[in-house]
Amino acid sequence: IQMKPIILGLAFAGAAALAGTASAAEDWNVFSRSARTIYLADVGGVSTVGDDTTIRVARVPLDGAAGDYSHSEEDVALRCAAKQARVVLELEFGPDGAEIDRIENPTAEWEDIAPNSLTSYVQAIACDGARAQGRNAASLKAFIDSGRGR
Repeated sequence: IQMKPIILGLAFAGAAALAGTASAAEDWNVFSRSARTIYLADVGGVSTVGDDTTIRVARVPLDGAAGDYSHSEEDVALRCAAKQARVVLELEFGPDGAEIDRIENPTAEWEDIAPNSLTSYVQAIACDGARAQGRNAASLKAFIDSGRGR
């Protein structure tokens, strides 16, 4: 699958601004698309504790009926300086938006982040404060209800 990264403009936040902070407000930023899927990162929920930074990433089907809130989410843990990542939580949501599956893996192995991969874009967002241009959504429901970014 060919993915188009859409990180066009970078708005760097200082590392100190990210260290040890987390925001309760969701702020979903579309950062990539494929022929079938839209990839978003919750830039309002980046959390850093020690050397670990965590961000939630969502995959939303590009096409879907109005009111179909099916999607998946992952909590991606990153070691920014080491350029390593692991998925520590996977969630699946059904058409009504309710959680239908959960896989927790807090001891997942750390993997090196390949250049120009989806995870490398996630790393730029979580570790460097990069943001794709365009309007963010206050929730995934709001994003889907607004036409899935179209």
